Amino acid sequence: MSDCSKNLTVRTALKKLEDRMFITSKYNGYNRHGEQVAAGLFLLLIQPKSNYQWVNGHYIDVNGDAPIKAIVRHSSFSQFGHFMMGSCRIHGERIILSGSYGGDGLPCNVPKQVYDSWGIVLPDELRAAWNNGGGWNDAGSEATAMRKWALDNLSELRK
Repeated sequence: MSDCSKNLTVRTALKKLEDRMFITSKYNGYNRHGEQVAAGLFLLLIQPKSNYQWVNGHYIDVNGDAPIKAIVRHSSFSQFGHFMMGSCRIHGERIILSGSYGGDGLPCNVPKQVYDSWGIVLPDELRAAWNNGGGWNDAGSEATAMRKWALDNLSELRK
């Protein structure tokens, strides 16, 4: 792949990152080393970390049926190889992010106390759209609806 093709691929990925993950963009572009960077208000999907307990002779994840929640936080992303990685804080807890929704299209696993205290449950219609959106390591066809919902509910999602 030529350098021109690689740069076009990186620019396309950066635009996709901005359109699909950031609710608002503070900046995006390249740093002095030629690596892509982006920052702004970012939509995360969250779920509690797995908590396996011994029940009736086998282990089960007692957090396994928790609904997916959403939260918006300011985050900054930088290029690491082929990946855009970043982090944010949810009331003192640092969350490592990668790609759409923080988990390359999947929810981020957060401590139970963060999950219980923050974020709002994703509406059923958005959850269904996310399940059927076709995203693979990325946001799918639901991205536009997800972003619109986040903008409409920004004050609640920023708490």
